[in-house]
Amino acid sequence: MTVLSYAQATAKAETWFRDRERAAIQVAGREVPREGPYLVREAMADYVAHLRKRGRRSVGIIEITINAHILPELGDIEVQALSKKRLEAWQQKLVETGRRKTGKKRETPEYLPPPVTPDEIRKRKDTANRILTNLKAGLNLAMAEGRVHGAAPWREVKAFENVGNSRVRFLMDDEPRLLVNACVDPEFRDLVIGGLSTGARYGELGRCVVRDFSATSKTLFIEFGKNGRSRYIHLDDDAVAWFSGITEGRSAEETLFRHTGVERLTRAASDDWIPYDQIARMENAYQAAGIAKVTFHELRHTYASHLILKGMPLLYVAAQLGHRDTRMVEKYYGHLVPGAVAKAVKKHAPKLKIYGHSSQKKAPGRGLVTS
Repeated sequence: MTVLSYAQATAKAETWFRDRERAAIQVAGREVPREGPYLVREAMADYVAHLRKRGRRSVGIIEITINAHILPELGDIEVQALSKKRLEAWQQKLVETGRRKTGKKRETPEYLPPPVTPDEIRKRKDTANRILTNLKAGLNLAMAEGRVHGAAPWREVKAFENVGNSRVRFLMDDEPRLLVNACVDPEFRDLVIGGLSTGARYGELGRCVVRDFSATSKTLFIEFGKNGRSRYIHLDDDAVAWFSGITEGRSAEETLFRHTGVERLTRAASDDWIPYDQIARMENAYQAAGIAKVTFHELRHTYASHLILKGMPLLYVAAQLGHRDTRMVEKYYGHLVPGAVAKAVKKHAPKLKIYGHSSQKKAPGRGLVTS
């Protein structure tokens, strides 16, 4: 009916093939590729939405990290236009920039002085690695779901090596008792005791309710850990008696570790412990106790370190902490294992009564002789 030019025929063919492709993608249950440029900003927004849909508990922190460190430099760049050189320059800038100030809300971000000492540089490289992990995860998701095609230069950008093994601070000897006694706020004191007796993270403890503790099974149930998985933390008899005391007569759905009488200026009123509530209290406590600086997360290190020093197998320690395997335990506490193994062997080695049958015996007036 109509004679088309080559260009007209090609255009119609391309439209036909594109329509067929889109239909096939829909049948397969995948997302149809969008028309027009796809920016890093959009890729990271899709990634955050994906994490929320999956119920990832740490999505709030991840979103803050993306907004603070990824979007200002890379947000308006098209994903297809990213290059290894551009990403490595961004990565190095993260290292050379001082840590971003946290706490109160600021209209424009403020930063601490750039890192100078080897340990400060190591910490910034470690932070840059975590930020790079978030960027890669978002871009890999975009490619897996068909939003971008072709090369993936972000996969060629390597993380900094040997920067995550900092010295682990944990309380020793009389330090736990001194810290607990120095907590003026009784509700915060309970929270500190909870951290020392379970090794649970600050956020995990803040989400616990009374029914999560069971005196019968001697456990504390953590419904959502950092990785989204639940677990039971097994408690010793002293911890069971203490938890029984603070939960007696209370409603099953009540927040386990209360934080009452708090005025919230920028957030909704709540009796829960939320991020940053503990920082000033912890600082006041360790200073009053007369011990070296300790953070709330290092209560978790204290718990894990003492388990290892008492000879608990690393697999059991990992289960108590909520790790999938022993890799993280080995990374942070591996240096404690030789001493713990030696103590465990001394305590648990079988007494077989076999050592009186040596083939070498001492003869009177002589050295050792062979029987």
